[in-house]
Amino acid sequence: MVSSMGSRNAPRVLLEQVVRLWFERQCLSRPRASTALGKRAFVALLESTGGIQLDSVNVVDRAHWLTLWSRFGGFDRRRVERWVYSERAAFEYWGHEACILPSAHLPEAMRRMKRIPELWEGKAWWKHFETSTASRRRVLRRLRGEGPLESSDFERGAHEVEADGGWGAAMPKEDKRTLKFLWHTGRIGVASRRHFRRVYDLASRVYPDVRASTRREEEDAWLLRGLAGNGIAQEAHLVNYLTAAGLKAPIRQKVIERNLRAGRVIHVHVDGLSESDGRKSGRSSDGARWLALPQHLELLDDLALPQGTTLLSPFDSLLWQRDRAEQLLGFRYRVEIYVPAEKRQHGYYVMPILHDGQLVGRLDPKFHRDRNVLEVRKLSVEPRFRRLASAHSFQRGLSDSLQSLAEFLGASTVQLPSAWRRRLA
Repeated sequence: MVSSMGSRNAPRVLLEQVVRLWFERQCLSRPRASTALGKRAFVALLESTGGIQLDSVNVVDRAHWLTLWSRFGGFDRRRVERWVYSERAAFEYWGHEACILPSAHLPEAMRRMKRIPELWEGKAWWKHFETSTASRRRVLRRLRGEGPLESSDFERGAHEVEADGGWGAAMPKEDKRTLKFLWHTGRIGVASRRHFRRVYDLASRVYPDVRASTRREEEDAWLLRGLAGNGIAQEAHLVNYLTAAGLKAPIRQKVIERNLRAGRVIHVHVDGLSESDGRKSGRSSDGARWLALPQHLELLDDLALPQGTTLLSPFDSLLWQRDRAEQLLGFRYRVEIYVPAEKRQHGYYVMPILHDGQLVGRLDPKFHRDRNVLEVRKLSVEPRFRRLASAHSFQRGLSDSLQSLAEFLGASTVQLPSAWRRRLA
């Protein structure tokens, strides 16, 4: 129940309500059980969470496919590609990182496109995209005359840049770097994908003709859409959630104060946070405020208890701000893909296990496409939830999740660690 706080008239909400609202906004209150994936549900997910992250790692499946499977179970990938690349219900650009974004977010994306030199000034990677005028003209001329092209359609250029600053490999040919630069700056767009490879075309043939957001609109969108995806949150929870605007701390504070004064955002107090389970208490030790959209508070008393089991991609939007997951759910998660094998704690491609609104464990899977086997190399339950290892509902939910994932991938067999084979049979 929401109650007011006296002199400041700031509502008080319970931690349980904060978490329920968060899962509702992430479309994870009823994972793989609530609704089938149709175009309307797809767009609603994009608009609610702020986008779906794209990533090239394919040890199980691409991140965006796993994000959709986590919420909807199996679906036809060709339909999703049609919604994005043919019907233009969405587009590819920078949100948290490279993402599929809803078409409604294009004005803010266009604002960022125009600001790339400003955003990238002084950044270590800027020199990698300072390609020649000749390369930029060549790329645009070929796209204009030949239509959509992949980076592999361009011959290898003569200009190579040695890697430094942690890139780990020599930079690709100049025209490939030019393609990425022109995409970031809005001169070209991603027209489609071929085996996950980007196919580029001129922006005028990819994006509809819309007005770019003003600076103020872009700044407000960072806050309002961050809260749309997280529900009740602190500023720190929003900083790395949607990174496209690239707002520095003083600007973020001005944006928050402006929206508080306008009533688009309100200040709330969260009860139920404690130090005993590793979560920060009260308004947090640094006095950070909790913020919410007024319309979300109207939903709190009617939010159902999250139910169901699913697995999350390491790049799922629920984990975009990992400190938030640690603070609210007591779950510490770090992507270990780029950590040397001998230093990994949990595995290479670790997928958190979501069960009844709690992150209760993690597993390290690998899809062996040559054998059609989904191998779970490691599976563990968090110490706080070890009792779940023998709980029938958890075992059934985890078994169903693994079988659903295997069917989605086209795997004929799920291979489990020996300690779990009998439990999940």
